[in-house]
Amino acid sequence: MTRVALAGTGFWGTKLAEAIGRSSLELACCWSRDPEKRAAFAERFGCEAAASFEDALDAADAAVLATPNDGHEAQSIAAADRGKHVLVEKPIASTLEAGERMREACARAGVALLVGHELRRLGAARKTKELIDAGMLGTVVLAEANFSLASPVKPGTWKEGRGTPLVQLGVHHADTLQYLLGPVARTTGRVNRVVSDADIDDTGAAILEFESGALGVIGSSYVSPKTYSLRLYGTEAVLDYLADPSAWPAAERLDAGTTLTVGGDPVAFDEVDPLVEELEEFGRCARGEATPETGAAEGLAALRVILEAIR
Repeated sequence: MTRVALAGTGFWGTKLAEAIGRSSLELACCWSRDPEKRAAFAERFGCEAAASFEDALDAADAAVLATPNDGHEAQSIAAADRGKHVLVEKPIASTLEAGERMREACARAGVALLVGHELRRLGAARKTKELIDAGMLGTVVLAEANFSLASPVKPGTWKEGRGTPLVQLGVHHADTLQYLLGPVARTTGRVNRVVSDADIDDTGAAILEFESGALGVIGSSYVSPKTYSLRLYGTEAVLDYLADPSAWPAAERLDAGTTLTVGGDPVAFDEVDPLVEELEEFGRCARGEATPETGAAEGLAALRVILEAIR
């Protein structure tokens, strides 16, 4: 059994801890900067509360990082230096240079680096890939994707800054679209602060040009109702992928409320718990039985799309 240390005991750290409980991995310990929060978290999930990040690493085989983006680099390198495998939440880092240093450190240490792009692992996403590969859409020439939710960012928090909705939400589609349609050659975009009280761009749009010649648009908002959708226009058919937004952030329930159609006809697919799928893969990587599907290369490719869009 792979024993993991979880860094970050906030909103998404809680979701990951719940998913670890549904997986074959063991949550050995947790760490966050606030002693009271990490003690409460440890009591809730039945694990040790480590006094420091280094102590957490020493108590486990691998590290799961649910920490702010700008902390990913230092924590991943610290884990690699101790021979610990790393699962880092998306985006891989705040900059491409930081992500490259993470990749180099993990490669040098011979440990796995898996980036948390779990939404490509949804059953509907896997089925969409199968349909594209089987030629059911013909040649895909255009993609429209949106991931939005009303999650006002409080002033002074780490999420303040440029391109927040694309960085935190749109990056999921930046990965999934490249999984489905191949690499992106270049990206442009615009971001705006429309209604937010915090110093963030609350709305963003990225225009992607894939190496295939297809075009794509990713839209994200942090001030609109929950939306997770994807439409692919092919020469033979149009595919619509619409998740039930009320399920989020319960990723394990997304497939149950998703409709997938091709040319208006419904398509069946297997329901998947994407966080558990990701964690089980991470366990296999830690045991030397697999390599990450969403490793540094995929994480950097998704980040590059978003950074080019908001630049």
